[in-house]
Amino acid sequence: MTGFRYLDHMTDVIVEAYGNTLEDAFANSALGLVNTMFELSEVIPDMEVGIYAEGHDLKSLLYNWLEKVMLIMLIENIVVSDSKVIISECNGMYSINAVAKGEHIDLEKHHYKIEIKAITYHEMEIKQDCKDVTIRFLLDL
Repeated sequence: MTGFRYLDHMTDVIVEAYGNTLEDAFANSALGLVNTMFELSEVIPDMEVGIYAEGHDLKSLLYNWLEKVMLIMLIENIVVSDSKVIISECNGMYSINAVAKGEHIDLEKHHYKIEIKAITYHEMEIKQDCKDVTIRFLLDL
């Protein structure tokens, strides 16, 4: 099972992302984040951008990864529609090297949905079993 979905929350957004591997689930978590702000179906990727993030555990890696994706949208004005993620672990530290595909944001073309104030650790979960990975995180709107 791969992809993402949104879970009910009174004031914020909970994203639940899935993947057959940890890398797929992290890539899908970025799609869930981006799709909260922009309509992914309107993005025609015509460029690539490298993304690097580190963390002292998988939760901090997820948080830092999502922060980097959000900063690409806010600072570089690129809406990311796909990414190839490679996760490494060395001496207890985790890192992501990713290549993301996307397009420069054009507000006449890309449907802007809602502003995300912050990514949070609140309700963050990463569950792995022998078949798949499920990630859950809350976005403060």
